[in-house]
Amino acid sequence: MRTLNIQVSDSIYEHIIFFLKSIPQNLISISEKTESPTIKNSSTKKRVEQLFKTNKVEAFKEIEDPIAWQKSIRDEWE
Repeated sequence: MRTLNIQVSDSIYEHIIFFLKSIPQNLISISEKTESPTIKNSSTKKRVEQLFKTNKVEAFKEIEDPIAWQKSIRDEWE
């Protein structure tokens, strides 16, 4: 048996995995490793900063007043 290491773009990942899983299990062994651009052994703050630098994050983009939004969420809990 031989080992093949490939880097796959997220956009074609599902297609590659679908193809590989269609091969009989006794002929192939699939092991996945997700590589992250984060810095190993760094603080949580540094990792979050790196995450925001390397990814387009648009969560909560529509919220104009974060404090009022958070208060409304808390009011729902009561």
